[in-house]
Order: sequence, then structure tokens, then C-alpha cells
Amino acid sequence: MIMVANLSAALQRLFIKFILSQVVMLVALVSLAVLSTSYYKGKLAGQLSSAFRFPILSGDTRQVMYDMSDSVTKNFNFMEWHPASNQGGFTIPAGTNNTSRLIYSYTATPLSFDEKDRIAAGRLYFYYNRWPSIEIACVAWTLLFFASCLLIGAERRRIVRDYNMSIDLKVKESQILLAAQVAHDIRSPLVALDAALENTTALPEKQRIIVRHSLNRIRDVANALLERNRGQQGISAANPYTGERLEVRLLSSLIDPVIAEKRMQYASKPGIDIDFKPTWESYGLFSALQPVEFGRLLSNLINNAVDALDGKGKVDVRLTPENGNVLLSISDNGKGIPPEVLAKLGRKGETHGKAGGSGLGLFHARTMVESWGGTLAITSTPGKGTTVTIKLPKAEAPSGFVATVELIPSRPVVVLDDDKGIHSLWQKKLETVELKENNIEIIYFSEPATLRAWVKVEPAKAKAALYLFDYELSGHNETGLSLAEELGLCPHTIIVSGRSEEKQLTEDCARLKVRIIPKSLLEFVPVKISAARQAVLIDDDQIVHMNWETAAEEAGIELRSYKDPAEFLAALGSFSKTTPVYIDSELGVDSKGEDVAVVLKEKGFTNLTLVTGYSPERFAHLSWLKVRGKESPWRA
Repeated sequence: MIMVANLSAALQRLFIKFILSQVVMLVALVSLAVLSTSYYKGKLAGQLSSAFRFPILSGDTRQVMYDMSDSVTKNFNFMEWHPASNQGGFTIPAGTNNTSRLIYSYTATPLSFDEKDRIAAGRLYFYYNRWPSIEIACVAWTLLFFASCLLIGAERRRIVRDYNMSIDLKVKESQILLAAQVAHDIRSPLVALDAALENTTALPEKQRIIVRHSLNRIRDVANALLERNRGQQGISAANPYTGERLEVRLLSSLIDPVIAEKRMQYASKPGIDIDFKPTWESYGLFSALQPVEFGRLLSNLINNAVDALDGKGKVDVRLTPENGNVLLSISDNGKGIPPEVLAKLGRKGETHGKAGGSGLGLFHARTMVESWGGTLAITSTPGKGTTVTIKLPKAEAPSGFVATVELIPSRPVVVLDDDKGIHSLWQKKLETVELKENNIEIIYFSEPATLRAWVKVEPAKAKAALYLFDYELSGHNETGLSLAEELGLCPHTIIVSGRSEEKQLTEDCARLKVRIIPKSLLEFVPVKISAARQAVLIDDDQIVHMNWETAAEEAGIELRSYKDPAEFLAALGSFSKTTPVYIDSELGVDSKGEDVAVVLKEKGFTNLTLVTGYSPERFAHLSWLKVRGKESPWRA
């Protein structure tokens, strides 16, 4: 109410200023008109007095009246001559006797018998109507009044606009302060909950994952509030929103924990079925978006779908690829939405069938999806249900994404997980491929100590193995990632964790070049047997051999190194014709790498590369031969 009073006072002050300015303007215009007319008439009267001074003083009244008549009547209403002797006075026109001060004003000009004005002869009074000049002043004031009304209207709108902006600014400042306070105050209980969660080893892992995800969502919302607070404090026209940045994320791993959270939220309503079934084709779908905002809008859309069910029904969430895009649909078999309402949904403030609803959820969803380059569409049939379809541009998978778990013949697979159920899941999954036929051994561990002991006892197997490690090992200080780093297993390790979306974990894995699989999506990751990745190096420098072998080991490449081309030629039968062969250009006094390459080409080898310090132009005549420097092709 104080703010409203301030606005009223400002408008009152503006009105008073307007009235006062108009009164002052009118007085000024009338005064200017009267004074200017008086000055002009006075000058004219002086000229006429000078022109007819001698005839008037000579007493030739008739002649004077005749000669002055045209000049007087043309410029004045009438004129009176008042001689000092009070005898011989006259008026022009003759007989005029109307000197009302209300109508007429006059200017008086004295006449003297001598040049030094010592002997007064009388006065000439020239009368003129004062109102025409006042009327002109009033007309001018009227025009200025209407112009001022336009200006005062614009000024009033400016005051109201500034007032509304000040109100909005104060509201935003209050919201920013509130958001910052909430984000700040919520951190302490989050830290306490995190600490408590570390000691809940008795809680099943699936439930721990749900609780941790919920904590992370609260933390992400708090962080987003703080970031938005900082952004709005330094807001610019070029970037009005400085919240979350776009990230390329695996959509199924963002959707699955929200579904788990919602199932727990609505567990008290047994009639509600929330279904999300990832498929083989939906597992590897990525898009560039803001993860926190995506989780928020998906949660809101599922809430809307549940609200439409009236306590019983199904919410079906589906993720599918479509022509370079990704489609996410949230469907319900509820009461549906009338067509006239459906056309308005998604606009700010538009809602339907939700007591106390503001319409902000759908508006936020549409705004965010469009900011990511996508679209949001709503279809509905009254009595049958509603479907919200989000279309997002498909993004390329990051380099650390595990599209397929590749097993190599004769190389063991090591599984480390404290949950025996995960052991069973891996066993069932890996048995779908021909393990025995390819001499692949699966070794299971539940704790770090036994794994360390095995690596120490079986160094050869440990060097060749593929490692599938859980991140969080209950009852142990180590994590699967810290163990991989400690034992030097990072290039051959895949972390399988329900915490795959945590920023710190993803950053640590990227730093150590360890790949991640979301544990909730484990059953959808394809597994296949791949031939061992081999390569051949022919070089007479032992240091080059050492550098290349180290890089190959880190990259999981089986490198066969030879100093003499003849040794390799003798073993050609054990290599595929597509095996990459790298040949030094200087192999000795009488041996050139390009000559060896020609021989290998004739024998059917197709992937030949010359490693040399020379320019590729030197070997331009061998167009089929690739040329590169001496550094390893697998060195990052």
C-alpha cells in the first residue's frame, strides 16, 4: 500500500504541476499580448502625434479632423484631443464618447508649444480595443494546452512504467535474496544427509541410488538457484539468463532416476503405474541440454500426468530415435483435455484441471525445450488421455561412452561389485556370448583386498583383462575408480555405477580416461566378442619399440614389434591382411621401408603406413601408402 500511495502522490504532483504551468502560461501569454500591443500602439500614436503636431497647435480643428481621420480609424478605435486650456478639444470620429476601461485601453501622447516641452499644449489619447490581442493569446494558449496534454500523458505513462519497473525490480530482488537464502541454508542439511547416507550400508543399493539421486537433485536445484542469483546480479542484455550451460548427456540415464523417484513418491497410490522401459535403441541416445532443468521439467510433466488419472491409471514414458532427433513422450490414460483448452496450454498462466495450478510447469517445459533447439507438442483425446511429446536434436555420443562392451578372446573379464545381485546380472548378460568357445574367463570380486591379491599373483592375466568395477563399495574407503588408478588399470576399466550422472565422478573418469556405464541401464548395454586389436611395428630402433609398446598397452592394442622385415615376412600367415602395419622408412643401410611396403601390398596387405621424419611429398608416387610421423598413433 505504501508503494501505491507513492504512485498516487507522484501523479498528484504531476497534475498540480500541470495546472500551475497552464495558469502561468496563460498569464504570460496574455501579458505578452497586452504589452506588445501597448508598445506597438504607443509607437504608432507617437508617429501620428509628430505628424499632425503643427495643425493641431495652430487650432485648425476641421482640417486636422479631416487629415487624421483615415490614419486614426485605420489603427485605433478613436482618438481624443484634450487641450491644456480645456477649450477646442475634439474626437475622431466626431461625437465618439465610449471610453469603457473594460473594453478599451489607450496610449497618451503629450504635445507642447515649444521644442523643449516646457509649455504644455495638451494630450492626444488614442483608444484601441484590448480584446483581440487577448483572444490571440488565448488561442495560442489553447494550442499549447493540447500539446501539453500529450506531453503530460506521456510523462504520466513514464511514471507508471517506472513505478511498475521498480515494483518488478523489488520483487525480483526479493526473489533473488530468497533463492540465495534457500540455496545457502539447504546446504547444511544436505551435507548431513550425505554423511548419513555413507553409513547406510544395510540399505539395498537400489534404494541408496534413489535416495542419493534425490539428494543430488536437491543439491542441483540449490546450485542452480545460486548460479541464477549470481547471473541476475550481473545480468546483461546479451545474456539475460546465466544459469546452467548446455551439456551433451545420455537421456536414458537422466530419465531413469526421475522415474525411480516418482515411483517412490506415488508408492502410497497403488492404482498409479509409472512405466519406463529403456530399449536397445534408446540406450545410446544423447542430446545437448541442461540436466537440472531437464529433470525438473520431466518431474513436472509426470506429476501432471498423474494428476490427470484421478488416483488410478498408467503413465507411460518412452524414448525413441527419429531422423536425427530424439523423441521423449509422456502419456497417460486419464480424462484428457478439451480442444478449446488444449490450444492454450503451454502459454504462461494457462492450466487445466489442477486446483491451484499456475500453468508455469508447462510454460517452463516449452520454454526450456525450445531453448535447446527442440519442440514440445501436446495431443489429447477427451476421455482417453493425453500425450506430451518432446523432440530434441540428437547429439553425438561423447568419446567416453560405452556403446558396446567388447570382449576379446583369451582375455579375462574382472567384475568388482559388493552386490551379489550385480554378479548374477553380469553372469546372465555375459553368458549370452560364446565365452568358452573364445576362452574368456569371468572373475568376480566383492572387495578390494582380494582383487589386489589377484592382480599381484596373476600379473599376466591382470595386464590383459577388461575390468568392470562398481564405484561405491560399501564398507570400504576405496572406490572402484581409486582402485583402478592405484593398480594402473584405468585404460582397461569401465565404471558401472548408479552415480554416473554426478559431475565429480564424470570429471574424474574423464581425467583418468575411464569409461562409465549407468548401473540402472546395465541390462541394455550390448556385449559382443571382438577380435583382438592388433598392430605391427617394423623399426630398428629399440627406443621407438618401447614408446610404441607403452602407448599400445594403454590403448588396449596388441602390438607385435619387429626390427628386421624378414622376421615379419616369415610370420605373415598369423596376421589378417587388414592388420595395421607401421614401417620405418630407414631400416638399415640397404633396406627402405617403402620397398617393404611395396612387397606387403603385393601380398594383399591393405593397411600400410610409413613412419618417417620426411615430408609426405617425398612418397607421393606411392599414393596407396599412408605417411605419418614417428610418434605412436595411440598416444593422446
